[in-house]
Amino acid sequence: MDNVQYALDIVRYRLFGIVPEVETTAWGDAEGRRRDILRSAEKLLAESGYGGLTMRAIAVGAGVSSGTVYQYFDGKEDVFVALMAARLDDVRVCMDELPRDVGIAGVLATLLPQVQEIWRLYGRSAQQWQSKVLAGGPRGKRAVTSATVFRRMAKSLEAALRETAAAEGRTLAAHPAMAYWVWDSLIGVADDLVHGGSRQARIPTANLIQFATEAIERGIVV
Repeated sequence: MDNVQYALDIVRYRLFGIVPEVETTAWGDAEGRRRDILRSAEKLLAESGYGGLTMRAIAVGAGVSSGTVYQYFDGKEDVFVALMAARLDDVRVCMDELPRDVGIAGVLATLLPQVQEIWRLYGRSAQQWQSKVLAGGPRGKRAVTSATVFRRMAKSLEAALRETAAAEGRTLAAHPAMAYWVWDSLIGVADDLVHGGSRQARIPTANLIQFATEAIERGIVV
């Protein structure tokens, strides 16, 4: 289902109670059903923010009943935590698998598109990002808390940066906040890329990324 059709279906449901026909996962495929639910929730979050994320709307987008959604998640906070955990774990895997010969700025430039996509989807839900992801969030039925996943991601990011620096014979700042500062800095760059601040000043995107990644690198090398 494309984004336009999805949006129309949600409008028809909210205004007229018309439930759309959705290609659903085969009966008995629990993981497939969970993916359908999370895919529907992520579209809602991107379009309407956290306020538009309701269990009924998630169910409509997934082509299931609200009761089915509650079989997988306690509520919309639980769904939000699962979405963020999945995105953050993707970042962790990327950092773990990234070659260590790309340079520090190369690590940052490789990571930035994923950070940008996370911010595009969840930037409007920054308050929930702080309270439910970084602060721990509620514990879902089947998901590790996203705060734990965030710490694992940060650990992988730090390892990627330190190992890359070591391959170049360089040393990074020995501070426990280093990886978190790098992440927050990338969020700032991602916010600019999503909202086009530098483009309005006619700064080419490639120039912004080069400047930002090199500046972050200078900030952590000792």
